Amino acid sequence: MSTRSLIAPIACLLALMSVHLFASDVPKPLKSRFIVGDPIWREIPLRTNFRAQPEKCWQTAVSTILDNNFDIATMDKDSGYIRTTWNEGVVVMGGHWAYKVQISLKLVPDPAAPKTLDKLRVQVTGELAEANHGRIRVFLRGYDQILLQNLFQDLQAKLGLQ
Repeated sequence: MSTRSLIAPIACLLALMSVHLFASDVPKPLKSRFIVGDPIWREIPLRTNFRAQPEKCWQTAVSTILDNNFDIATMDKDSGYIRTTWNEGVVVMGGHWAYKVQISLKLVPDPAAPKTLDKLRVQVTGELAEANHGRIRVFLRGYDQILLQNLFQDLQAKLGLQ
């Protein structure tokens, strides 16, 4: 392999390395809520009376997202999947920082009884970035643990086992 063919990959690698990926870069207003890393899924086992009512579970899930001031980007009733648009209003950052979150829900069928539901999976993805003069200085991906907990508790109270 020639030196010339290595220049582009090395330049790309150096550019990627210049973007910090450390939790210590998280600004103070987000330190207690933003977790750097892969977003997690939390699961809510559904109440017995909701397991055989996919329509009611679907409507409750959609209503809960809308009640939490999120807009729906994608939803597929047949697969039980809902994803919101990115919301930048959960925590408004000052200066050169931007923070946005997105919710994903998945109604999971019971493997033993295909026409009934088993659980609801919940995920809250977050992205945090600092840009200066049009260049991204810091980009962090993770999840918002406070929004995830609040949404989880809301859905748990409406659909989950008591």
